[in-house]
Amino acid sequence: MTVFYQFFIYLVSLVFINSFLIKNNLLIDSPLIDKHKKKIFFSQKVPKSLGLIIFLFVVLNLNFDIYELYLIFFIFFLGILSDVKKLNSPKLRFLFQSIIVFSFLIYSGDLIQGTKVPFIDYLLKFQFFSIGLTLFCILIVVNGSNFIDGLNTLCLGYYLSLAIILLFFQINTSYQFDSIYLFVCVLVLLYFYNFLGKSFLGDSGSYLLGFLFSILLIDIHVSKLSISPWFIAVLLWYPAFEILFSIIRRASQSKNPFLPDNRHFHQLLYLYFKKKFNLKTALINPLIANIINLYNFLSFYLAYSYYNFSIVMIIIFFFNCFTYLILYLILHKNISKY
Repeated sequence: MTVFYQFFIYLVSLVFINSFLIKNNLLIDSPLIDKHKKKIFFSQKVPKSLGLIIFLFVVLNLNFDIYELYLIFFIFFLGILSDVKKLNSPKLRFLFQSIIVFSFLIYSGDLIQGTKVPFIDYLLKFQFFSIGLTLFCILIVVNGSNFIDGLNTLCLGYYLSLAIILLFFQINTSYQFDSIYLFVCVLVLLYFYNFLGKSFLGDSGSYLLGFLFSILLIDIHVSKLSISPWFIAVLLWYPAFEILFSIIRRASQSKNPFLPDNRHFHQLLYLYFKKKFNLKTALINPLIANIINLYNFLSFYLAYSYYNFSIVMIIIFFFNCFTYLILYLILHKNISKY
């Protein structure tokens, strides 16, 4: 089946799933439900359907075995439970995530092999440390992906940019990601719907994207050792740094680091632009997301040009983190509490 016909199937599926969810009032997102999002929503009733399409793609187009599919489904379903407010405890969600990801790592055997940091590389010789570090990194990316999913197209656009960079490589992993062309097309479709505010990822979609790209990049790291491990770090820097910074920021304020708030970088940038230029939410929402995504894509493309030079990757990684911190402090000083 050609890419065109498969793309058409996903388009029809998305239209059908959206209509079904809206008609039956299932997986609906609304500022009346998620009050911490009320300043960035521009639609009153939107289905969290995009994760369903991504999971459908995983089942139909990626060569995972049945056990791996079960574990991927559990990550996705955990997000569904969060979306429908049946699992509201962040600690419980994190515990279940840890169990699922740990099980996947033990079964697949794909673990971080090196970091170019001598002390850490020595510790990676011990399996318990290798498993622990890989588990920690994946959990950070999974939850960080959920943290950055606060503006339309921000999370989707981030992983679309990442997928396009992988398309440049044309890498075939053990998961036969030769269908990456189709995946990019599907992500563009989802991006369009998200841009218009017609569909959201929800926790289910953001968890799934974070987990899927984490295990894909670890697989690339294992099979293509010529690629610097810091290149992988650059590709995943934003969701990882967002959650780590948020945890430190909120812990310093004696606040629960797992509960949602409106002080993430993308939200401060949104509020700054809205206050300064008084633009409509339907315009400013995706505009800010795509400014951030454009920066990240340019960062990815630069890193792609030097993907086997660790020193260049380290400079790009820490430059991104430093830029984030400087801009965050500037934005924080310019925005009064709300």
